[in-house]
Amino acid sequence: MPASTAPLKLAAVACVLLFVGLGAYLAPLQPSVVALQLTFTPEAFARVLQAWGPEGVQRFRNHLVVDGLLMLSYGAAGYLAVVRTHFFEPLANRLPLRWVALLLPVAAVCDAGENLLHWELTGIDALAAPAVAAWYLAAGLCAAFKWVGIGVFALAALIARLRR
Repeated sequence: MPASTAPLKLAAVACVLLFVGLGAYLAPLQPSVVALQLTFTPEAFARVLQAWGPEGVQRFRNHLVVDGLLMLSYGAAGYLAVVRTHFFEPLANRLPLRWVALLLPVAAVCDAGENLLHWELTGIDALAAPAVAAWYLAAGLCAAFKWVGIGVFALAALIARLRR
């Protein structure tokens, strides 16, 4: 008997709702949150925070808790989509599916690291005394690895779809 897809459906619905909700909540921030995510230096990070102002920085910090739920949902949805459905089977002859199954959970772990660093780097103390440059680089790399994992998973899904 095949495994139930109910957990996948629940994770996918949660992911979509959280993504849309957070997108709407963060939409007023200009430049976008992605601009902050892909900064690698204290100067670039500070430019984004200055553009946002104190209210924008607080809005960003407020979203981080809910973003934790988003990362759990997309990590779970990606894993479950691979292990509980046949959708990705067209890739199995060229790529171990266990690697595809781990793409979004690993991206979520990178997202968690990014969020923890951003929490620290946007705190009151951090604004008064910037952290060591390596922390900004680490946050940017975590975000970059997250986006690469999400992109590779999306590409794998597209290839699987085209091969069906």
